[in-house]
Order: sequence, then C-alpha cells, then structure tokens
Amino acid sequence: MNTELIRKIVKVSGVTAGELILVQFWGEDSDIDIMHNFAVAVAELGASPFELQQSRTHNRNVFTNAKRTSFDDKYYSIFENVDAVIDVFIYQPVVLKHEITAEQMDCYKNYMKKLFESLMKKKRFTQIRIPSIENALESNLSAEEYIDRMTKAYDIDYLKLKEICEEKINELEAAKEIILHTGNNCSLKLVTEGRTWIADCGDGDWPCGEVYIAPIEEETNGTIFYNKLFIEDTGVFENVILTVEAGIITNSNHEQVNHFLESLLKENLTVCELGFGCNENITSMCGYTVLDEKMHDTFHIAIGDNRMFGGKNKADFHMDLVGAGKVEMVK
Repeated sequence: MNTELIRKIVKVSGVTAGELILVQFWGEDSDIDIMHNFAVAVAELGASPFELQQSRTHNRNVFTNAKRTSFDDKYYSIFENVDAVIDVFIYQPVVLKHEITAEQMDCYKNYMKKLFESLMKKKRFTQIRIPSIENALESNLSAEEYIDRMTKAYDIDYLKLKEICEEKINELEAAKEIILHTGNNCSLKLVTEGRTWIADCGDGDWPCGEVYIAPIEEETNGTIFYNKLFIEDTGVFENVILTVEAGIITNSNHEQVNHFLESLLKENLTVCELGFGCNENITSMCGYTVLDEKMHDTFHIAIGDNRMFGGKNKADFHMDLVGAGKVEMVK
C-alpha cells in the first residue's frame, strides 16, 4: 500500500489535530514500514501517533517467557489517554499460529481480551486490511486478484462516497418499510421505522462504503432470491430462495443450504441487518463479503448479532448475505 493511499485513509478515518492515535500493527518486522507510514500520516494531521506492533513471532517469544505477573493493570493503563485506534493488519489479527503450552496460551488470550476491552472503548476503532498475500487467504481469491480488488476499493473519492451515503440515507429514512424484490416473484419486507440508518464511509471496517440498519427483528417476512449465494466456509449455491417468517430464516429451496440452516440456533437465523453498498470502485461480486457488501447497487441482509448498531438480537456470530434486486420504499 503506497504512502499516498495511506495518507488518504488516515485522513478519512477522522484523525484530527491534538488526538493521541494508537497505530496497532499486526505484522512482522519485514513489513514494519507500513506501521511507520501510518504513524507519519497521523503526525502530518497534527495528531500524535503511538505505535504498537503485534508480531506473531515476537508474541510467541514473549508469551513463552511471560509470568503471571506480566501484563498487569499498569500495562493497560498506558492506553487510557488514547483517543482512537487505527488497527492495521497484514495477516489475521490475534491468531498466533505458533505452538505454545496451554498455560502460555491462556496468558496470551487473557492479554488480548484485556487489550481489546480497553481499545474498543475508544471513540473510533478503524480496521485496515492491507492488500497482502496473507490476507488473500481468507478470501478464496488469488493473491493477485485480491490485491487488485482491495486496492481499487480503497482508492476512491471519499468526499463523493460520503455524499452518496448521505443521499442514500436521506432517501431511506423517509420509508417505514423496505421491500426487496428479487428473482421472478420473491419479496422480502423489512420494517425500519424507529431504527437508525448508519453510514460507513471511513470510520469503521475498511474497505468502506455502505449504509445499514437493524430492522425490527420479528417483523421481517417473505422470500428472497439469490442468483448466487455465497456462504462463508460452506460454499457457493445458485438459484437459492430463502424463506423468512417473523424475522427467522426457516428454510430454503436448496438441500445443502438447508443443512447449513439446520446447524444454526434460532438467534443465529434472525435477520439482523439490512444494508446497501455504495462503493463505486467495487464493480463485481467475487464471493468475498468484505468487498461484496460494499459494492454499489447491491443489498445485503445479515443474520446473527446486531446489538452494536441498534438492534436487540444477541447471537454468537454475524453473517452477511449479499444480493441484487429492486428496492421498494413504503412511506
């Protein structure tokens, strides 16, 4: 990721003069310049960068030798004055990928738990996936395609994106209900009255570019058609119709999809989100939800937990299901 793109991302993330910004970097020494470049971009905006590297190699060595007295409350107190976090990862965060004893792993997990409890309280927690070979592994795309798609998704006109998101929300806020018309005769009604639309145009998960809401959970009803339904870690299924009753996905017209649905608890089958993609630099779906849900002119519903954005459904996971169709707004 070049320095100009890093500057653009840091500026849009909301960094302002006088803030203390933690730049947390998940990567090895060979890529340490990425962390430094983010820190420089923070300083250029008049804020103070505070660098923290989370290297798998170094963490293995540290927690192989750490004692019970290591990482007590004094350690976590150093983050008290941090205003916001820019969380940059060259590979999957937290996962150590090294063998250590069960006792050492407990110490490592406790460290990560307390660290994130501290950092998630900050006014912004911005996550940046670096377009890297390691990150490509979670996408089922080739490294070349992943890096190309991700770089394009990042390198957009963010002022225009903000305008697109704001216009979309102004349009959607006028509706009490949203009906998604898909396939030949499928319609799914979601009630949005009383809930708040949220724009993701730079201060959350990146690449950014969507507006979303937690619909009234028990009032979603109907059917929804997917030409291609991408289910993470399960497969890609064609011509799928999902049936939703009182907010719960009850069944589908596809045997393998039904097997997947039957493996989930009721709270994990609850339709918890409705969102619309707004990123014009994402021009086709590829099966990688991080990109697909931000693609301009797509919708997504999600199942699972939605308490972080105004809902009331408590669940142990969250999965987005991205599609395309006609949107009807009932005022």
